[in-house]
Amino acid sequence: MQIYDHDSPEAITFKNNFIELDNWIEHLNYIEKEISNLLNLGKTELSSVFQSQPVLDKLTREKEVNTAAIDSFLKYKESLPKAAECEDVDCDMFYVAEHEKFRNMYSAHLKKYRNVKEEYFSVLGK
Repeated sequence: MQIYDHDSPEAITFKNNFIELDNWIEHLNYIEKEISNLLNLGKTELSSVFQSQPVLDKLTREKEVNTAAIDSFLKYKESLPKAAECEDVDCDMFYVAEHEKFRNMYSAHLKKYRNVKEEYFSVLGK
């Protein structure tokens, strides 16, 4: 999505939000693949480590959470074109707040996933 000099501030915000959202979805899809790879590795490498099952279970749950996050973000992406049609401040503010909500969800999701991943590698390193 290209940003032009003649774009209104609202159009620039919409385009930046759309670009940011695409990046989030791309990253969530990468995490999905990464979790699958870690689970596959864990099944072979961690099978002999006592206490490894809880971290594998957490990683499996994190995969489910990540899949749900991808679905949520894709639904949000489908609704984003409506933001470009806003004709009043209340409508604009709704979409600004909505985007901020998804930004916070994304940050929290990454933090939680990184903690599970660190725990996984901690068990793997034993």
